[in-house]
Amino acid sequence: MTAPEITGTWRLADYYLEGGGADGERPLGDVPLGRLIYGPDGHMSVQYMPGDRPPLPTANWRWATDPERLDAVRAYGGYAGRYDWLGDRVLHHIEAGVHPNSIGTTLVRLAALDGPRLVLRAERSPGEPPTPILVWERLRPHPDH
Repeated sequence: MTAPEITGTWRLADYYLEGGGADGERPLGDVPLGRLIYGPDGHMSVQYMPGDRPPLPTANWRWATDPERLDAVRAYGGYAGRYDWLGDRVLHHIEAGVHPNSIGTTLVRLAALDGPRLVLRAERSPGEPPTPILVWERLRPHPDH
């Protein structure tokens, strides 16, 4: 089930960890960069990374050394697939992604809408690793559309 409440494009405003001794830790630094898109057709895509990543020393990705490429993608994440909106949570059914082990799985994200913000937190059981909290801000439509 899709929903107009979350349909659209969102900008990553904040990403931090909660619990497990990692309270407030920011895995993507103080300037996270990301986009989350929920389409009206039930498909979604998300990309996220540190916003202050240094550029590669070469103009072409293929000319970079393996260590340079690894550093460039180390904190990069993303996946795409279908989604189901359940009102207080959203299910992400992963069909493609950076992490190959996640393909074919479903991620449950507890969801809270707060005006122009959407707060997603990974569903965790007690004793599991810290909970990632992602705060998204709705983007306005591009003026050319």
